[in-house]
Order: sequence, then C-alpha cells, then structure tokens
Amino acid sequence: MSIPSDATFMGTEPVHKLLVRFALPAMATTFVNCLYNVVDRLYIGRYYDAADPIAGMGLTMPFMVILTACGMMVGQGSSAMVSLFLGERKYKEANQILGQSLAMFLLFIFTFQMIGLAFLDELLVLFGGTEAAIPYARAYLEIILWGNIFQHISFGMGNLIRAEGNSITAMGVIVLGCVSNIILDPIFIFWLDMGVKGAAAATVLSMAISSTWVLVHFINGRILTLKLKYIRLHNRLFWRVLAIGMAPFLMQCLGSLVMVIYNRGFQKFAETPAQATVSIGAFSILSAIIMLMLMPCFGINMALQPIIGYNTGAKLYKRVLHALRLSIWTATAICFAMAAVSFVFAQPFSALFCKDETLIETAAYGLKVACLGVGFIGVGIITGTYFQSIGRATVSIILGSLRQGLVLIPALLAFPAIWGIKGIWWAAPCSDIFAGILCAAVMWFEFNQLKRRMRETPLPEGTE
Repeated sequence: MSIPSDATFMGTEPVHKLLVRFALPAMATTFVNCLYNVVDRLYIGRYYDAADPIAGMGLTMPFMVILTACGMMVGQGSSAMVSLFLGERKYKEANQILGQSLAMFLLFIFTFQMIGLAFLDELLVLFGGTEAAIPYARAYLEIILWGNIFQHISFGMGNLIRAEGNSITAMGVIVLGCVSNIILDPIFIFWLDMGVKGAAAATVLSMAISSTWVLVHFINGRILTLKLKYIRLHNRLFWRVLAIGMAPFLMQCLGSLVMVIYNRGFQKFAETPAQATVSIGAFSILSAIIMLMLMPCFGINMALQPIIGYNTGAKLYKRVLHALRLSIWTATAICFAMAAVSFVFAQPFSALFCKDETLIETAAYGLKVACLGVGFIGVGIITGTYFQSIGRATVSIILGSLRQGLVLIPALLAFPAIWGIKGIWWAAPCSDIFAGILCAAVMWFEFNQLKRRMRETPLPEGTE
C-alpha cells in the first residue's frame, strides 16, 4: 500500500473504510505485541513443571505495567497531539512533538528502571511475592529492566507512526519484534538452557530489533521526520503531552496496584503457601488469556485515536460521531464473542500455559468468572480514548480510573472478607459490568453534544 504524502485522507475517506483500514493492522499489531508476554509464559510453562515459575512471571507484571504506563503516557499523549496538529496543518509542531517524545522516553524510562533495579527485592515482597516465586521474578526483571527502553521506542513511538496515517508500517514494527521473540525464545530458554533469564534476553533483543526500524522510519520520514534539533523538552508541549497522556498512565498504574492487591489477597486468604502460589500463577495465566481476548478491542481503540483526533481538529463532527458509534458497537460485539468462546474453552486454554493440574483447574475457574464481565469492557476502552483524543484529559482520567480505582479495588478488599478466596475472583466481573454501564451513559450524552456541534458546523463539501 502506498503511503500518502500527507494525512488529509483522514478527513475525506469514508469513515467505515478508514476505520477498517486502520483497525485491521492495529488489531494485528496489538495482538502480536501482546504475544511478547504470552509467548514468554507459554515457553516458561513448558520448560518448568512446577507452578512457581509461572507465579514468578505473574509477579513481574506490576513492574511491566508501570513501565508500560510510562510509555503509554508519552506515546498516546504525543500521538493525540500529532493527530490534532496534522488536522490543523501545523506540521512544524507535529515534528516537535515527535522529537520531544523520544526525549521524554529516555528521561522517564531511565528514571523508572533505575528505581526498579535499586529496590527490586523490596518491591517484589511488597507486590505480594511468595518465597518460592520471587527468585524467578528477580531473574527475569534484572534483564528486562535494562532493555525496557527498546519496548517504548517500538511500541510508544509506533503510536506516532499510526498518527501520521501509516498503520501498515506501525503493524510491521510490532510484527517484526514479536516474530523475533518467538524465534529467539526457544533458542535462549531451551537450547542455551537459560530458563526465565533466556525469556527476558530474547524479549529485550527482539524489542531492540523493532525499535531500530522505528528510528530509521522517522529519520527518513515523509510526514513526520525525526530531527536532532527537536530531540529536547519543550516546556509548553511537554506539559500538554503529560496532560493528555495522564489518563492511560494513571489507568495503567491503577492496573499495577490492582495486581498487587490480587497477589497480596491470594497470600492472605489462601489456606496454605502452596495455594497462594498456585492462585498467583493462575491469575498470571488468566491475565494473559484476557489480554489476548481484548486485543481486537484495543486494535479498534488504536485505530480510532488518529481518526478522532484529525477530524476533531478539522471540525468534521459528523465523521467523529460516525467513527465513535461504529467503534463502540464493534468493540462491544467482539468483547462478548471473545468472552463466550473463552468461557466454553477455559480448561484447554489454561492447559496451554502449564502442566500442573491444580494450576490448570484454578486458572480455568478464574477465567470463567472473569468472562462474565468482559463483554462490558469494550465501551469503557473506547470512551476513555475518545476523550483523550479530543484533549479532554480530566474526563478521560476520571473514566479511566472508574473501573479499577473506584470500583474494583474496594470490591477486592470487601468481597474476600465475605466469600474468602473466591471473592477475589468475582470482584473483576462485577466492576466491569458497573463501569461499562456508566460509560455507556456518558457516551449517550456525548453523542447529543456531537449532534449539536454538527448543526452548528456544516460539513465541508467532499466529505462524508
């Protein structure tokens, strides 16, 4: 597919075609990117026979989520601004955002990884690690933390490739990294007999390969070009990026806190240390499966952001409304379908990740319970991204924190006190249903606001 020399097609191409054009590569991108962690867990589950290594991989997730949160804050905040600037034909400002995003990645990731390495053992205990699982988590993170900058260049700046309308290249970046990881994982884990250290080394090397492609793309860019003079922090633009990107950052940080509460809850309410380790391992497995279930929805979400941002900047509100409606209905339908399939096949899906029968049974139970609320997640994801894309960061932060901060965390603290360890598993679907219904109500109101803007701003000739 040829790459347009500018982004104006996002304001003229029929919305349904544009969404498909962006969504299919984005779905593939998010799915493939998700495979980084999933593939690591699959191989680790086959390399070891016990539940301890899987539980150890689960302990790494709060770390990884926080680091991902930093990357999302910069990547999504920058891409939202780039989309708006391109819609307004402000190409210099768009290139300034590109250069600044790289500077921000270097600053934030270096800071977070140094803190992580300095207090690794203390943090693993704080995150609810059991004595049996902590050594595996430490071995994995000691390597991952040194190479995490590559993930954020490839995935975070990949958002900017998508913002300029080049979804195919954005997909190619992630596919290259994931394919490299799939090839390198068995070499490092089995052939070199490195276990969890091999999984980490393979992941870092594969991310380094894909990040190199990203940098080369922007150095030779046709729409956005990485220039040395722009690789610095611009005070005004810096705070705007943080303001817009704060919603996904806080949402991911809340996600990390939720994982910690899960781990500590399993420790507190388990009858034995072995049951706690199995429960943490089971939660790691079902988290990976649910992540895969939601990938199509996240793909639609990623495709929507540049479309909403560009057309809002161009004041094409009819196109904004059309894209928003189509995205919500499609994401919701996919979430319900994926939940149904995963509920039916919970047992075999869980068995892909390990050989331990007790671990498989626990993971299957947790997955079936979680599936009851998954269908309601799609509308929440789309809602948060919409407000982020139009620059209404406060609304996005409130809605983004609703499910986990205001509903799920209280449920995780209250339910186990009543129903024991089963209450931990039931907290998520209850919060998903509540938050999904509330987000749907918010979007109904926003639809009416967009209709009002449509009446006040006539649609330019030649657009849908």
